[in-house]
Amino acid sequence: MKRIEITVTNKGAGMEEALAETERLGLQQGLTSKEILRLRLLCEELCGMMRGIAGDVEAVYRVKADGKRFEIGINAEVELTQEMKKQFINVSSDKTNSAKPGFMGKIRDLISTAFLPKESGLSVLSGFSLGCMSMAGNSSPAAQAATANAFYWSMNKYKDEIGGKEGAEDAWDELEKSIVANIADEIIVRVSGSNADIAIQKTF
Repeated sequence: MKRIEITVTNKGAGMEEALAETERLGLQQGLTSKEILRLRLLCEELCGMMRGIAGDVEAVYRVKADGKRFEIGINAEVELTQEMKKQFINVSSDKTNSAKPGFMGKIRDLISTAFLPKESGLSVLSGFSLGCMSMAGNSSPAAQAATANAFYWSMNKYKDEIGGKEGAEDAWDELEKSIVANIADEIIVRVSGSNADIAIQKTF
């Protein structure tokens, strides 16, 4: 397995290098020009999503390749100031603020709201919280308390759960319009404490 890691920020630093190194790795792994383009698109969408995260965020961008099986992702420590939290709560609680941010925008918002107080966090994204799973599990009470606000979200589980739900037509339309949702085999989002990790999996 081959792996690359590059430090990137939500201000754009390191992103051009990330694109170039991702393409280079795709070439080394024998991807066709069309496949490399798709890999680049996934990288661009991931970087674009990161640009929308509030505050000053530094992350580790990674690509893992095993033959033509790829995983690209970012891992970041996200620290929201009290003012940022207040802004997120106000925006999230505003029922009129229903501008559709797109599929990756919703993933970004899912990550951002995960760091809000519980009563103002994921509950405001009730529709998109389909596909979310707690990471508390059945361990000891102390371990469960430590992971009370930890979760992971799966695109494939989300797809399974939106069928038959109210608004499912809009959700499927959003998925069909998303570059990432159309190319990726799976997207996994993990949040624990102040750490957020998103991984996009694709086998060419």
